[in-house]
Amino acid sequence: MDVIGRMNWFEPTRWMVTRVGLDIDLFGALVADNNSPKSSKQLAQKTGCDPVLISRFLKHLNAAGFVKETGPNEYIGNDITAALATRIPSGTTKNCYDCMNLVHGRLPEFFRKTNYKSPTNHDASPFKYGFNTDLTYWEWISLPENEQSLEDFKAHMESKTLGKKWFQSADMNVEELLGKPSDPSATLMIDIGGSFGHDIIDFHKAFPDLPGKLVLQELPATIKNLPSDFPKDIEAQAYDFFTPQPIKHAKAYFLHMILHDWPDDKVRQILGSLTPAMKKGHSKILLNEIVIPDQGADWFATSVDMIMLACHAAKERTESDWRAVLKDAGLQITKIWDCEGNVEKIIEVELA
Repeated sequence: MDVIGRMNWFEPTRWMVTRVGLDIDLFGALVADNNSPKSSKQLAQKTGCDPVLISRFLKHLNAAGFVKETGPNEYIGNDITAALATRIPSGTTKNCYDCMNLVHGRLPEFFRKTNYKSPTNHDASPFKYGFNTDLTYWEWISLPENEQSLEDFKAHMESKTLGKKWFQSADMNVEELLGKPSDPSATLMIDIGGSFGHDIIDFHKAFPDLPGKLVLQELPATIKNLPSDFPKDIEAQAYDFFTPQPIKHAKAYFLHMILHDWPDDKVRQILGSLTPAMKKGHSKILLNEIVIPDQGADWFATSVDMIMLACHAAKERTESDWRAVLKDAGLQITKIWDCEGNVEKIIEVELA
């Protein structure tokens, strides 16, 4: 019963109080002034929150281990507090809460009405049902009035770039993957749908002398808003991956957690736009994606699967799922790089 009680009472309320705390910059206020102890009354003054309300919030956050109680109604921050006071963890939390809370709340109703079928129609997703909108998640988050939600989403995507990169894994052989490029005028790697270029920039930093062009492809609005310090050695190109790939015969077309956002029919469209640009025996697609094991799946992988289900009527895929959808597009898996057991693998793909 303890596990069920925590699920029903503790975990939802911890998430809610954290989300409100982000709105009033409670975590920033806690760690300010070298993380000196602060009373709930002082924190109420700093945040503009009612003293009684903030005291209740702080007691719950202390019970959750998100702050540290040092005396009656007195608190300091800890490592979790400090993290939530920074952009990426706070943006990730806001992005997940603001989308998932509403969608998940209506999922039981959605499944009752759809006779418990696994959703596969991107245009009739649980997100649309939960938000009571005709817009997909991507369309909704791009609305001018949702600018802050878009910024939170960007922070969430940046969180994926933290930690060890795929090419830094001890079991990864970049030379085996990409060969020995020698032509500086040839295209070595294209990061398709790579947001603000975090992956391709990190790759360039790791292999600055590797011959060949590096390209970031993203939607026009993203390319237009690239920072002024975006590396000059990386070409930035406006591109929609549902349209024909304009760069022919690149060595590697890299997609990081792109296809998991889409159901199989859309994945086939994306790959169908890409494969005509590939050169058989030379070009590869590198999918940096989760591969759900047949048994003993990791909690993170299954959680992301539930999020893909809710937001996009999409899914995380097993190895057999990947092989099937790639085969439909005239492609085959040549190797799955384990990346030291990381939940995200590199799926090496070539023309069949």
